Amino acid sequence: MRADAGSDMRWSMFILAVAIVLPIDAAFMPVFSIGGTVPSLAGVLAAFVSLNASRRNAWWGCFVIGLLIDFSSPQLVAGALLFLPGPNTLGFSVGSASVTVFRAVLLRRSMLTVSAMTFVLLLGVSLVWVFIWSMRGIVTDGVVPFAGSATQELGIRVVWCLSSAMIGLPVGWLLNRTYSWWGFPGAGPRKF
Repeated sequence: MRADAGSDMRWSMFILAVAIVLPIDAAFMPVFSIGGTVPSLAGVLAAFVSLNASRRNAWWGCFVIGLLIDFSSPQLVAGALLFLPGPNTLGFSVGSASVTVFRAVLLRRSMLTVSAMTFVLLLGVSLVWVFIWSMRGIVTDGVVPFAGSATQELGIRVVWCLSSAMIGLPVGWLLNRTYSWWGFPGAGPRKF
């Protein structure tokens, strides 16, 4: 019997991965910027966890990732920096739910699946993020942290989703190589 029986994910592995991924996202990923959008390793990690952990642990893991992103990336609104927990926190939670809906019919341990689900997850994040900031702009002062309309911002964020999905191919391959370290249930043969 495993020492962590009753759990389907080693949280210590998750914490270590988040501690590695978030600083790399901030410091190194801007090198891969496409049209001003920086791919997200955090999105790839969230998709990987959502594909393999229980729904509950996947949701909590993505909630934590989103909360850490919200607290580490303030938005400049009307000349003031706002640390607003919510847009990414809720977005990653919704994105995780959208991945867990599809995962029963997917080859979970495929780098192509991780890449595709990175796009799906981050599209959910984008929809929630733009919606929350747009509603805040309507309810309060009308100022949002993006230029142009909500539709234009969604277009920019779709490019972000695509660039993150492209990065998700090699990173998904690497994460799948660490699968046994995570303590996920049902280890089976690896897929391409």
